[in-house]
Amino acid sequence: MNLNQFISEKLEKLRKEKGLGVYTLCNKAAISYETYRSIRKNRNKDIYLRTLLILLQTLNISPKEFFDDPAFTDGTIDLDFK
Repeated sequence: MNLNQFISEKLEKLRKEKGLGVYTLCNKAAISYETYRSIRKNRNKDIYLRTLLILLQTLNISPKEFFDDPAFTDGTIDLDFK
């Protein structure tokens, strides 16, 4: 799994756990629906750190919580630095 796919899937899981709709999340985070849709559909080559941090703040998840995942250390994620 590549990094963007992992982030996309994890954000969607957190959004659903918090009971937020896509439009509600986008509205609260003040990001466009198209931006989130691109992340969600894994269409971005890279996800801006600022956007990710805004989404995490909106979901009330700390960056430490988000990145404290075994997938980052067990080789599950392909960082693809090509």
